Amino acid sequence: MKELLLAQNSLWFSSQTLDSLHIWDPSFGGVFLLISTICHFLGGSSFFLGLISFVYIYFRPKLAFELSLGLLTSAVMVSFLKFYLESPRPFPYPEAFDEKAFGLPSGHVYSAVVVWGLLAFRIPKLWFRILSILIIVFMPFSRMYLKVHYLGDVSLGFALGVIHLTILLLLLNRFYPKESIKTFLHTENYRTLSLFGIVITLSPIVLDSPFLSVEHHHSLSGVLMASGALAGFWLGILFYPRFSKPEFLDWSLPPFSFSYGTKEFRIFWNTVLVRSLVLVIVISFLYVLPGILIKKSIWKDDLFLRYIRYLVVGFGLVFFVPLVLQKIQKGKFLQN
Repeated sequence: MKELLLAQNSLWFSSQTLDSLHIWDPSFGGVFLLISTICHFLGGSSFFLGLISFVYIYFRPKLAFELSLGLLTSAVMVSFLKFYLESPRPFPYPEAFDEKAFGLPSGHVYSAVVVWGLLAFRIPKLWFRILSILIIVFMPFSRMYLKVHYLGDVSLGFALGVIHLTILLLLLNRFYPKESIKTFLHTENYRTLSLFGIVITLSPIVLDSPFLSVEHHHSLSGVLMASGALAGFWLGILFYPRFSKPEFLDWSLPPFSFSYGTKEFRIFWNTVLVRSLVLVIVISFLYVLPGILIKKSIWKDDLFLRYIRYLVVGFGLVFFVPLVLQKIQKGKFLQN
């Protein structure tokens, strides 16, 4: 901790570095603010929930599982580091962007490297890889421009994100090869593994205390939310095969057709519409409405309740959405 305090007096944790990014504001301030605001929301939990939902329902279930694994494990790691390193953000806090947890390392930068790096690695489209690289490059700049992180915060977040992404890709290529068509984990010990997953992901709750500072509370909240979502995805992966037929263990969208009025055109858009409707209903009932009710209750800051809320929505996304689609016209809108 002594070394950290000394470092905070250096250029790595100086407001002068952040102020220097605003020298071009008279000419480009509006553009920089727009880019930084977009990057802020691209690194938020709501966006990532929507991204994983989109990839899972419309694109490729296997990639969605990889994304959720990378995002949620990185969120757990960065929140733990914030909790223990106790490094303050630039003062005063920019209230417009609602950042109350500790600053070191930057979670937006860490997650951007892992998520967009994984997407760039898995989706071999030149335009998409360029877009992913631009988001990764601009994310550190945007966090400093908005004065929510120091140079040291974003630098450590970037370095740890690269390490996390490298380890994740090595593990996925070793135990979950790209040519594998098995989307879900098949095991007879799913009940034991479910209980083990809940125990592991819920264990950070022991760090909760009524004496925690606001920054400690929000940092620990990030751990519990990510852990809950990870547990929900884990439970969904374990239980869905027990209720599904083999033909419903993998899916994608039907071929897209530009010819309006053709059979292929109608099949594609009907599939998109029905999947979207089911997804919106499930997320609304399991995530949006409970969130509204909890915020109006005395339990709005309860960490265990946040863990349960994210567990339920993670489980609902993986388990209930495809299960409901199976029941609609015998799975017509889930199969290709």
